[in-house]
Amino acid sequence: MKKRGLSAVVTTLIIILLTIVAIGIVWVVVKNILDKGSDEITLTGLTLDLEIVRAVVDGDTLEVTVKRNPGEGNLVGINFVFSDGENSAVARRDTTLAQLGMQTFTFTLSQLPIGDLTSISIAAIFETSSGKETFGDVIDTSTYGSSELGSGGGSDAPGDDCVELCVPEQTCLTEGFDCGSFEDDCGDLQDCGGECDGTDVCTNNFCIPDDCVPLAPLDACTNAGYECGNLSNEETCGNPVNCSTVNGGTCSEQNGGDPNWECVDHVCEEITYIEGGIIDNVWPPGAGIYFDNDELTKIDNLYYGYSVAFSGYDSECYLIIGYSYDEAVYPNVIVEMFLQQPLEDLQAGDTYEIWDQINDCINSLPVTA
Repeated sequence: MKKRGLSAVVTTLIIILLTIVAIGIVWVVVKNILDKGSDEITLTGLTLDLEIVRAVVDGDTLEVTVKRNPGEGNLVGINFVFSDGENSAVARRDTTLAQLGMQTFTFTLSQLPIGDLTSISIAAIFETSSGKETFGDVIDTSTYGSSELGSGGGSDAPGDDCVELCVPEQTCLTEGFDCGSFEDDCGDLQDCGGECDGTDVCTNNFCIPDDCVPLAPLDACTNAGYECGNLSNEETCGNPVNCSTVNGGTCSEQNGGDPNWECVDHVCEEITYIEGGIIDNVWPPGAGIYFDNDELTKIDNLYYGYSVAFSGYDSECYLIIGYSYDEAVYPNVIVEMFLQQPLEDLQAGDTYEIWDQINDCINSLPVTA
């Protein structure tokens, strides 16, 4: 009886020991899977933010300027996806573009195995904490609504005129359209819905009663808040009204001929730089990374992330990555720029303009002294 009792105890101990060993083996396997998975789970794909700020064709050359917005992540490259609407091609460019930095990438259209280029998309390539490269999802896309942009695959490319990629501002939603379809400002056809209810008639994309009586053009423009551009809504019975003409001409003409006034979302706005002046000092000499001026607004970081243009550099705007003011250290504001190459000719006495939007800055070029 004692032997049988001892045998039962030994058997129980062996079972317990085998169970512990089995649990250990399972834990090792699960831990390896979790460790491997943790390498893939990262916030970098969400926080790393890239933006296409400009895309221009010149002959057979395509230049795409990319800006990196604030967001953590170890960027090691960018995948560019080119499409003609049916076929696509991917080209990788290695880069360690810093936050708030910009870089221009050049491609040869004839080397892209696609037809007429209609869109460009970008996706980040980043490195995880273990050093493994990971491909992110598409972050930004620019489209163009016709074949004017250029051709890949050895097709005939356009002439020397630069054509920017188009991102449509007109949509059924932004225009308030009810029905029908229309060609937006990029040349693409947009469908705004089906038939109107009852006896209403679809007139210029609005459902209008068949007995509609339009307001006077000036009243219609005033009610809609339009100072410029064309208006077509229920109050005009769907008929287009030129609010620029109604209000006395173009925005420039409405403001004494000043060319800086433009029509923005049907309202006249003065498009101009935030601050401008004459550079006091530039350093290091022959590099031009920093400049200062005693009249710049003395608030630390005020224009961080804005853009600046200079007389003598008539084709570029530069990102401001430092706007520093500390009276105890230096009496002037110090402006630091992100440069792809040195501004060798930048010097004291040159004119500068600081803009809050890089596209407005680019459109303003050249800067005159």
